[in-house]
Amino acid sequence: MKKRKYPELLAIKGKMREKKVTYRELARKIGMSTNTLNSRLNGYSVCDIEEVNDIAIELGIGPNEIVKYFFPSMLRNETNFRNDGEEATREAI
Repeated sequence: MKKRKYPELLAIKGKMREKKVTYRELARKIGMSTNTLNSRLNGYSVCDIEEVNDIAIELGIGPNEIVKYFFPSMLRNETNFRNDGEEATREAI
């Protein structure tokens, strides 16, 4: 059995359901095999920047939403610094 190396992209799957787009349709539109897309979205392999861009365009994901959809762990673990130099951690959105 394959082991996941990356987080499953659940928000992308939700966006696909919202847009009524199948794995097969999306894969064809971005020039990727269905198996490769499945591997990417289920966390078995990682999308490169061009694939992220192609998927975002096809699903209508704006530039400001890419982190939310493709890098959700960055939102959960994001650390910011307040104006006074003290470290503050932002909770998951």
